[in-house]
Amino acid sequence: VGKYGADIVITNAYLIYKDDDLKQKAIDEGLHKLINFDGPVMTDSGSFQLSVYGDVDITNSEVIEFQDLIGTDIGTSLDIPTAPFVEREKAEADLEITIERAKEAVKIKKENNIEMLLNSVVQGSTFMDLRQRCASELSQLDADLYPIGAVVPLMESYHYKELVDVVMNSIMYLPDNVPRHLMGAGHPMIFALAVAMGCDMFDSAAYILYAEDDRLLSTRGTFKLENLQEMPCSCEVCSKYTPDDLRAMPKKQRRDLIAQHNLHVSFAELRLIRQAIYEGSLMELVEERCRAHPALLDAVRQLASYAEDLEKY
Repeated sequence: VGKYGADIVITNAYLIYKDDDLKQKAIDEGLHKLINFDGPVMTDSGSFQLSVYGDVDITNSEVIEFQDLIGTDIGTSLDIPTAPFVEREKAEADLEITIERAKEAVKIKKENNIEMLLNSVVQGSTFMDLRQRCASELSQLDADLYPIGAVVPLMESYHYKELVDVVMNSIMYLPDNVPRHLMGAGHPMIFALAVAMGCDMFDSAAYILYAEDDRLLSTRGTFKLENLQEMPCSCEVCSKYTPDDLRAMPKKQRRDLIAQHNLHVSFAELRLIRQAIYEGSLMELVEERCRAHPALLDAVRQLASYAEDLEKY
């Protein structure tokens, strides 16, 4: 993905830890060589697996030390990603663990003189006061980045209005001089909105996951290959191949080409956003992009309720 404009990549330290061959190779050669990327590498701690399977076979301290051992540039504590719309009692209990583990990670880093940068993930489900509390407490720690976690279910279910509330009630309570990372945000449709809310970084495997399902990303939505008469953009893939060409290919070749298209579209949108920031026209771009889906239009209207905070920046 480096050739498409990625300055930093993310991978999963827990999955490496659980695979004996990958684990030994990462320890012997280092993470950068393992994934063949020279730039900064961030690793997740297994929190996603925790949210899907309910348990992971590693402790918070073990995953922090393992990430440092394999040469991770930006590591992550083992937060608890609480799904949206759960019972408040569960959200509060999970949040206590997330905050304690974030504090433990900072302590481990200081006591062991670890140079690895550290993520502290903001959780709290869809309870705005819990998001505010988590962000406030984490901002007292000496963390290097603040990801906003457990938002993928909101994006997958088109709850963009609730996404605005979750992100804004996290970001408003985080320091201004530390990057904010929207975890799992991989569809170019929402990049402009996320940047307008104050997110500096994104990560997602959407480009390849969508490609596996023969779906092509665009800023206007998602196209299913089986429904395409024409290719949706002017990237190298869309210029060279027709939908019939792709449909006639073996699955792996087709997937790789669609993934290239998805990466191209994603990074093209990020370049456009940076130019809009330079020109002072970001909000115009946000309003244009949010016309692509009714739920996005609701989201940009919800964002207007935070006008005072937006004006500040």
